[in-house]
Amino acid sequence: MKQIAAVWKKTAFCFLGLISVIILLSATTAVFFLTLERSEPAAAQAASSASPAEGTQSSLDTWEFTGQLEDWRLLLVNNTVSMPDDKLPDLETVDSIQVDRRIVDDLQAMLEAASGDGVELTLSSGYRSAERQEELFQKAVEDNRFLGMNLEMAEAVAAESVARAGHSEHNTGLAIDFNGVLETFDETPEYRWLQRHAYEYGFVLRYPQEKSELTGIRFEPWHFRYVGREHAEKMRLLNLCLEEYVAYLTAQQKHS
Repeated sequence: MKQIAAVWKKTAFCFLGLISVIILLSATTAVFFLTLERSEPAAAQAASSASPAEGTQSSLDTWEFTGQLEDWRLLLVNNTVSMPDDKLPDLETVDSIQVDRRIVDDLQAMLEAASGDGVELTLSSGYRSAERQEELFQKAVEDNRFLGMNLEMAEAVAAESVARAGHSEHNTGLAIDFNGVLETFDETPEYRWLQRHAYEYGFVLRYPQEKSELTGIRFEPWHFRYVGREHAEKMRLLNLCLEEYVAYLTAQQKHS
């Protein structure tokens, strides 16, 4: 009988221990889900207060051109939007290239600032006439034809790097190509300086690598565009290319 009592006693202790474990696990699970439930509103609040760049970017993955803005600094020219006939620039020469005279002060200030930091920026290209732009485009087409492409493909591939006349930013006088138009320019100290400081003088990288589907032009690390200091700073903050930024401002105007 004593042995049976001992066995029952051990069994009872084991049963009580199992019950205690179940109760402890239940309490822990309840606390976990209560904490999770309380944290969800906070997470939602944090998501709703995401940076303007994140919210704006997600809403501007596509854009529709509805007309030029009044601000001359935001003149939009690309593969589908042509240079308006009445927007030909008044030119001035800086370091042997021509640019719109309204950007000269900021351009020279940027060159001087870079030089002061030990960075030598050279101007490779600025304004181009429509005739010169068409020559460059046809040369690219000829090169592609030499590689065996048919005419349609040769023109399409050429347009990814050389715009047709009237569709090039260089026709505006607001675009600058720096330091020899090198494919490896993004690996240089000059490019890194421009990435850090160009916006301070009103310039933005016109064709970022991650925006090529919107701009229609492949990544060109040497090509910077003048948009004015306040616009350049805002485009940098919102992480927008010019197509997106024009759409963004147009939408704001419609809702104001």
